[in-house]
Amino acid sequence: MVPTERTPQQRDRRFARVRRFTQLIFFGSCALSAVLVAAEASAVKPTTTVTVPTTTTSVPGATTTTTSRAHDTTTTKPTTSTTVHSSTPTTVRTTPTTVHKSTPTTVYTTPTTAPVTTTTVCNSTPSGHVICY
Repeated sequence: MVPTERTPQQRDRRFARVRRFTQLIFFGSCALSAVLVAAEASAVKPTTTVTVPTTTTSVPGATTTTTSRAHDTTTTKPTTSTTVHSSTPTTVRTTPTTVHKSTPTTVYTTPTTAPVTTTTVCNSTPSGHVICY
């Protein structure tokens, strides 16, 4: 059994369908990627949370003295302690700082000259000649 041969129009329509299907997959994945990147970018924001601790100021044994001129009497009252409560955290939004890359500077240091020392090597031949170099 031999399959029937396709006409050029049938072949072109088949290629067009395959091309549309691959384009649909490509553009769909691009759109999905763009949506996910946008969602992640909007979810990440630089924030700094500053919590102010509770402060209590109290001076034990302190008194306030009031002198009245009309009767020349002195009244002494103990002072009360003062408590400041601040337990609500404060959120401060900061804008990111732009960091510029600086170009590296090359510093040339002149090389120091080291003293040159040579070692003299001497060899002797079997005939008794000594050659030094």
